[in-house]
Amino acid sequence: MVKSSAGYTISKFLILVFVLFSLNPLTAFSQENLQSSAALDYQIATWHGFKKSAFTITFDDNYRFQVTLATPLLNQHNYKATFFLVTNRIGKGWCPGWDTVNMLALQGHEIASHSKNHANFAELSQNPAWADSMIHELRDSRDSINARVPSQQCETFAWPSGSVDTTSINLAKNYYMACRGTENYFNGKTPANFYNIYSQHIYHDTPLDEVNGFIDTIISRGGWLIERWHGFRLMHDTNGYEPVPIGEFAEHINHVAENQNNLWISTMDSVVKYIRERDAAILYLIDSSGYHVVFNLTDNLPDSPYPYKVPLTLKIRTYAHMANVYQITQGSRILPFRFAWQGGVSYMVFNAIPHDSLIIMHLPDPAGSPDLTSINKGITVYPNPFRSVTNILFEMTEDGFAEIRIYDRLGQKVKDLSKHYIRGRNNIEFESSGLNPGIYECILMTKGKRMDARMILVR
Repeated sequence: MVKSSAGYTISKFLILVFVLFSLNPLTAFSQENLQSSAALDYQIATWHGFKKSAFTITFDDNYRFQVTLATPLLNQHNYKATFFLVTNRIGKGWCPGWDTVNMLALQGHEIASHSKNHANFAELSQNPAWADSMIHELRDSRDSINARVPSQQCETFAWPSGSVDTTSINLAKNYYMACRGTENYFNGKTPANFYNIYSQHIYHDTPLDEVNGFIDTIISRGGWLIERWHGFRLMHDTNGYEPVPIGEFAEHINHVAENQNNLWISTMDSVVKYIRERDAAILYLIDSSGYHVVFNLTDNLPDSPYPYKVPLTLKIRTYAHMANVYQITQGSRILPFRFAWQGGVSYMVFNAIPHDSLIIMHLPDPAGSPDLTSINKGITVYPNPFRSVTNILFEMTEDGFAEIRIYDRLGQKVKDLSKHYIRGRNNIEFESSGLNPGIYECILMTKGKRMDARMILVR
């Protein structure tokens, strides 16, 4: 019988729906269990670790006392700062050299650009003949840092003396992820302008109570505070613009330490990346059957030219089936996690990188064989999840032909392992080259009998 075109289309659609449904069963463990992304109760922390606010210390102009006096005070607490360097000054006069800059980078501090010659961009932009000078100030300083500091990538910039206009900002977007400005304000949870981010300058005569008050204010507001420091003074020895007594800086850092439970203290590049990831990220449920609960955290941000790989802090409701999770992994990484209670509901809290490998919550197998899926279906995949190679094990009651095919979540066949297999135990070593991380289904058909196993490929 010849089918009509419309009938054939409907039949094809129904077959596709059946395949998709069979490859994505979400087991209803109880009414309280997670069964779909729509039911997912989760939160992405405004700031890393669910801290109330973000806090960044920045140093401008490569002054010697920033390294010899201020940095050791930060290192005592493992606080990381951002150093905005004028690259043509490095190693000249009172400015530390590239060896010192590399030492700071290896300690975890951010090395960023403050232009090549501390240029006045507002003036340069007024004269079209100086357009090349603006490019050199922005690009060459970045390239010098990237060439001389191999452990980092220069990603942020600070406007010298706050001289900036629309033309300068539009040009800077070609070379930097974000720029710090000099307007003395507090940032909200997301900066009003990533290319002129607010910061608070500390002058030589700014009272210590006022500087400490910056910390108290940002904690109450829940935003992001960037402090802008230049020179320091030790007794009668002064080094740099607007030198602040180093003793006052030490007392300020002690005040920061007293409030660190409420502060995420990090570099400018890390905070910018976190904000952009946080504002774009979405968590999806991929699978909640078998002995795994699988999620995909995505933000759709490009990995180039800036690698957005700052972990976000997640809080996911602990549904009934997740109460016995013994391990959470993302790719090859084991993610530490903790349980937290909110409004009488249990949540799991952990950090994960968006747009990376799948997040997998591992559940114990009551039979004592964790990470073996479909053990009662006559087919086993081990290890599972796997990164490159896994084994597909199954029993044949007699010699014969078996159809073994691997399908992705859209029901598309990606591998065909069909052939003649021997009676008894068979072991196929499955190599995943050419496949993307995700959930796959292995379906075995022999003499009308079907066996299937879910496979989780991670990177």
